[in-house]
Amino acid sequence: MSTNNFPIETIPARLTTCPLQNNWKEFQCYLSFPANPDSPIDRIEWKFLSPKAKDPCLGGSHSVTQAEINAKKMLLATLLPPDWEYGEMVVEVITSQNNYVCTWQVEAYQQPINFILPLEGQVLILGGHRVGDVHRASWQIPSQQMAWDMLPLDTDGLRLLNGKFTPELRAEDFSAFGKNVLAPAKGLVVKAVDGNSDLVKVGEYPKDINYYLEDLTRACGNYVIINHGDGIWSCLAHLRNGSVKVKAGDEIKIGEPVGELGNSGFSSGPHLHIHFMDSPDLLIASPLPIEFNIEGAKYAPQSGEMVSN
Repeated sequence: MSTNNFPIETIPARLTTCPLQNNWKEFQCYLSFPANPDSPIDRIEWKFLSPKAKDPCLGGSHSVTQAEINAKKMLLATLLPPDWEYGEMVVEVITSQNNYVCTWQVEAYQQPINFILPLEGQVLILGGHRVGDVHRASWQIPSQQMAWDMLPLDTDGLRLLNGKFTPELRAEDFSAFGKNVLAPAKGLVVKAVDGNSDLVKVGEYPKDINYYLEDLTRACGNYVIINHGDGIWSCLAHLRNGSVKVKAGDEIKIGEPVGELGNSGFSSGPHLHIHFMDSPDLLIASPLPIEFNIEGAKYAPQSGEMVSN
């Protein structure tokens, strides 16, 4: 990366495109800059260069707002055409005194391993990672920017609940609570955390935010991190208290239970959170745009879909 002395970086650090079913590619990252640079930022311009793309320059321009300056970040999102395979993102920072050019490499990630859904039966995708989804905008834990929230449905009528809906739903009222969470591929367990209580009340997030800000990994509650090889780690989070079946150093097979679906950590209701990243460190890893083997095809499911292995 060449910054020409301007202190700017991307979040995440590793930049990859995210494939779409029509062969186009989504791209999104944050540009992070200091709160008080020597020269106030007026505008940021960008372009994407690729040796194979027919259009050698895909770009745009944005006048930086005061709110973005206060937040020390700007969200950059775009679509890249099917013939864009890899290349560079060139960003020009235009200030009141100087212009600065910054360059980062961007890759179209090639997935080397096949993964299954980590849940059995029909699975409802509560949250995906298309541009605009909540996970994609994660700032403090960028490794989860390409995460999913998933909930298996009961085999008896694809129900969400064990009984009738009540205004005061509890975690145990969900048919998915306590269902097996499976390893999405074989691998080596590098971290397993258990002992965090499940939140009983459903429908709102915990109120003690400072507890999670003191250690951001607490948001995962009970979780397992697996090294699948080829530079891929998975994180399976919000597992039920006391259900984690593996420990660091265990070798596991694809489809082997690692724990049970719960409601631990920073959660508003029972579900499984899963994301893939390029290192075992939740706080510094970059997200990877993994696809699952779903009903005979490789696919990244979207919010609101029902899918199965």
